[in-house]
Amino acid sequence: MPKLTLIGLYFWICLAQKVVSGDDLYHEVGGDLLLTPDKSTVPDPITSILWKHGKNKVAEWDKDFGGLDIYAAFINRTTLDQTTGELRITGLKKTDSGVYYVEFNSKLLDKTYTISVIKPVPKPTITSSCNPDKTSCILTCEGDTTDAEPVTYSWKVGEGAWQVIGKQLIVSKNYTGKPTNSYKYICKMKNSVSGEVSEVFGLEPVPKPTITSSCNPDKPCILTCEGDTTGAEPVTYSWKVGEGAWEVIGKQLIVSKNYTGKTTNSYKYICKMKNSVSGEVSEVFGSEPVPKPTITYTCNSNKTSCILTCEGDTTGAEPVTYSWKVGEGAWEVIGKQLIVSKSDTGKSTNSYKYFCKMKNSAGEGDVSEPVGEVFGSEPSEVGVVVVGVVVTIVALVIVIIGFLVRKKITGYPQDTRIDFLRKYCGGMFGKFYLNLTLVHIQPADRAPKVIQTQHDSCTALYTHTSMHYDSVRVHSCNPTTHNMFSHHNFMQT
Repeated sequence: MPKLTLIGLYFWICLAQKVVSGDDLYHEVGGDLLLTPDKSTVPDPITSILWKHGKNKVAEWDKDFGGLDIYAAFINRTTLDQTTGELRITGLKKTDSGVYYVEFNSKLLDKTYTISVIKPVPKPTITSSCNPDKTSCILTCEGDTTDAEPVTYSWKVGEGAWQVIGKQLIVSKNYTGKPTNSYKYICKMKNSVSGEVSEVFGLEPVPKPTITSSCNPDKPCILTCEGDTTGAEPVTYSWKVGEGAWEVIGKQLIVSKNYTGKTTNSYKYICKMKNSVSGEVSEVFGSEPVPKPTITYTCNSNKTSCILTCEGDTTGAEPVTYSWKVGEGAWEVIGKQLIVSKSDTGKSTNSYKYFCKMKNSAGEGDVSEPVGEVFGSEPSEVGVVVVGVVVTIVALVIVIIGFLVRKKITGYPQDTRIDFLRKYCGGMFGKFYLNLTLVHIQPADRAPKVIQTQHDSCTALYTHTSMHYDSVRVHSCNPTTHNMFSHHNFMQT
């Protein structure tokens, strides 16, 4: 029995040597495999070649019985060199792992090939778990290594050298001699086909983020979780919409009515930044709609330049964008204030009206009431015409009065002003009245007569047909028009 046992043990040792005497090769999923056999042990000319994967045939060539045959899962991705016996497989799969054998002229070669097809390692991230008083922490080099094993883990602390330690690293103040955030920690994953290094861990805490938005009409809005993360990377970004749960999404969140199922102002948005050291949450964004604004303005002393301000209580509605419309122009996003001047308008400023409106993630608010005449009211064109007419009339009256005064002084110095006006103006503009009394009328004068008398420059004709009447018809001529104008009475004596 002891002798048989020794013989059996020798057999298994020899078999093991035969199996492991080949190459242990690692190849990446999707890569290529090239197996080159040593045919120096084959003395005769090669007439047949057979490659096997375990018990299954991969490729077979026989000079006497036809061409090359490729089998099963290796079809369309395997070639065989019939001179050298090299086997090439492309597009490697996880199922291609195993032991490969080759036969030349129906003789199995001693050398075998153990192939492991694995995935490359992922880029790792470092996570930490610390005790309550933060005196000791466990750092873990995380990453999905499924189908990538075996993996080795190395760590670099501060400016020190890389050390193969394991997936986890325990650090403490006693260990470092300083607080843990005074060191930089980096981990590395490596397997036979690839290696990846993590981002630096534990540099700076993340800042408190703020949410900004960028919206276009009829398109979704993009919310961005903003904050200076210099020295704090890697940072993860999470979002909370309304009363929903936190979701790790990314730095930006795209929202629309289709996405929310409601108008955007029915939701509140919060974002969170987190790294290995700290986490911070933003203020609530977009919870209130913007109000209807009012426009106020202040001007310089000479009213040539004014600052218009779009006012309104935006508490809980920030961030807000402000747009302005001048006259019939288009809306422009300018800012909360608008500076205007007379040189800007090129016209009287009251020919323009100014409007403003506010907008935030909740939507666009009402438009303000218009504001005009910011530089003060100016006289209208009708007013200018009226003033011109009045001035002209006053000037004309002054000229007429001056003319009449000069005429009285030079032509009628003995008359009173009233007499002068009766004489001069009556002759020019109206009827002129004359009282005449005839005395010493004789019987012989009873025949019809024409009596002519001279008064200034006008000749008056008096015609009477009978002295039995107490009146005569008076005919008078105007100095310029010679129109009949009055009757006059006289007394017969």
